Amino acid sequence: MEKSMFLLKQPQNYQDLYFSFCGFSKTKPKHSYGPAIRDTYLIHIILDGKGYYSIENQNYYLKSGQGFVIPPEVPTFYQADDEDPWSYVWMGIGGNKLSEYLKKLGINSKRLSFDVENVETFKAIIFQCLAYENDNLINEITLQKQAYHFIELLSQSLTPHKQFIPTKKMNPYVSKSLEIINKNAQMNISVANIARELSIDPSYLSRLFRADIGVPIKEYINELRITISNDLLTSTDYSINHISEMVGFSSAQSYSKAFKQYHGVSPSVYRKKKIGLGNR
Repeated sequence: MEKSMFLLKQPQNYQDLYFSFCGFSKTKPKHSYGPAIRDTYLIHIILDGKGYYSIENQNYYLKSGQGFVIPPEVPTFYQADDEDPWSYVWMGIGGNKLSEYLKKLGINSKRLSFDVENVETFKAIIFQCLAYENDNLINEITLQKQAYHFIELLSQSLTPHKQFIPTKKMNPYVSKSLEIINKNAQMNISVANIARELSIDPSYLSRLFRADIGVPIKEYINELRITISNDLLTSTDYSINHISEMVGFSSAQSYSKAFKQYHGVSPSVYRKKKIGLGNR
């Protein structure tokens, strides 16, 4: 569980850079999010506490005064520390120019974390954005301006890490299983199927996976399917039955049960309220 506030806006017809969503979270010990796939860049600034961020075959262990970038179209997972859980703000930003801006700041696929100064200033920007929830022209223009302001502040305060950021290479079996899952998440794959492809005992693979990723492999697969289904629920008129088949669940009942465990509401309620929980 966590305490959070967020604001989600439908993308407008901006090409260079645009505001998509933002929020604030104060997490409980070992609170996790993901695996999730985003369609825009998502930038987190850690205000307090610590935790880790997992992407592809690398885990980053981070703390207050640092931040991390989640690129689009890549499954990611992050979890709060069990003794000193983190709180953070985030902003989702899209546009053709953003990857270019981030590269100029030294942020790329090999460096997705950084140190920042004045974390309270980032927090202030996010809370200002939260005040502009109504859909009107003034608020829309203000939010676009705040997205540029966020990147401007990042360029002014981002510095190379002052000390080594501990990372951990994943076990090769875990890394390979992630590749298999990410390519086949929408099929009815199982731990046994993955273990067979890797020529490894399923229970041993499960232990390796949990040690590196922090969650059971079956739970990871289900949560990735659910985050894929979020967009289908809010952007299509497909039935719940059809969506459950599209994302690889054996039945609509098993999909609804897993969805409710993850989001706290049923898929139909999620669709009706159009809540933005899948965008953090």
